[in-house]
Amino acid sequence: MPKIKIAIADDYSVYRDGLNVTLSSDDRLQVIMEADNGKDLLQKMEQELPDLILMDYKMPGMDGLEATRIIREKHPGIKVLIISMYQDEKFIRLLTENGADGYLLKDTEPAAILAAIHQLFNEV
Repeated sequence: MPKIKIAIADDYSVYRDGLNVTLSSDDRLQVIMEADNGKDLLQKMEQELPDLILMDYKMPGMDGLEATRIIREKHPGIKVLIISMYQDEKFIRLLTENGADGYLLKDTEPAAILAAIHQLFNEV
């Protein structure tokens, strides 16, 4: 079975590093790129496309909401999982209305992040 190719977009490198460690513990997942904002992510996606993007909402330059809208238009098959500190219901609804496939809080346990990824790909 091919690995799920993942992009991580977050402006904090320490958080990206932590996600990388979590994801590398699962041999069905492969991180293929990291970006520190939506614009950087979209530029890197011109070279290679991920199957899934783990995207922070609040980033400088281009935030996760705007990047998700653009990705949805250009690459509707790519899954987007927003990871953020915000947990307001209206905010979460806004994200899903704009194309996010799911939402996790930044303090979600590593095992739950892995489970959410596999659930998105029906690999539970």
